Amino acid sequence: MYLNGLILVSAVLDFATLDFTPGNDLPYSTYLPTYAAVAHYHGLHGDRPLADVLAEAEEFAARDYPWALSQGHRLSTEDRAAAVTKVAALIGLSEDYVDRVDLRVEHVRFFTELLRHRRQVVGRLDARFTGWDPDYAREHWENDPSFTALMGSYAAALNHYVRAELDYPNDLPYEVISETTGAGWSYKEFENRHVNVADKLATAMRANRHLRVHVASGYLDGATPYYATEHVLAHLTLPPELRDNIEVAYYESGHMMYAHEPSRLQQSKDIAEFVRSASNR
Repeated sequence: MYLNGLILVSAVLDFATLDFTPGNDLPYSTYLPTYAAVAHYHGLHGDRPLADVLAEAEEFAARDYPWALSQGHRLSTEDRAAAVTKVAALIGLSEDYVDRVDLRVEHVRFFTELLRHRRQVVGRLDARFTGWDPDYAREHWENDPSFTALMGSYAAALNHYVRAELDYPNDLPYEVISETTGAGWSYKEFENRHVNVADKLATAMRANRHLRVHVASGYLDGATPYYATEHVLAHLTLPPELRDNIEVAYYESGHMMYAHEPSRLQQSKDIAEFVRSASNR
């Protein structure tokens, strides 16, 4: 079936870009700009504009950082010290911490560490949210404060909608995220490798040259970082004449960007415009 358009919200097409597995250094680079954005949101970049912080982080994540990680023990003392200083300054952590984790800051560890000095932890799904832990010496927070803040509201809204507006009373439990369903999912076609479906998107676009793709990413999304999405889109096997069929919209919010009112309003406009433009092709 040919489609006019495809809308991807907080997309992940290649898990190699965000799976912190041994030997896979790619996520440390793809997460770095998000870490920088989170540090900026929580006031750790002073009065610098977000755009300047992101530009610096993206440049480092694209060139010098992957090189430094690839060197392993071959990295000179001077180059290692320079990389530690740069990473720490960008993401708001101490040089000592960055050095102790060997330049490799895993995301939940980051969200636990960033505001430790304030005795707060940071949300993964949406880094605008903060919360508290039982103690502040642990490596991983107890819960994602953005998850716990949003899930109750989602469940209440859905139950109100189906009962009060649709007049559909039902006592079946509503699961915002079904762990049972996820646990039963089969990944047999991806054994011994990361899940990657980017090739399917590229195949669909090559088969239908009129297919338009709209991708929505939140700068403060610690689940599917925006720079990881950019990395995947840049590596799609598309001819040059089809690359402009992809557009990316960015929001100063998290995984569910519509939980941030200015982003919700802007995204509504962006998607409406995309639907109109894709439908006229």
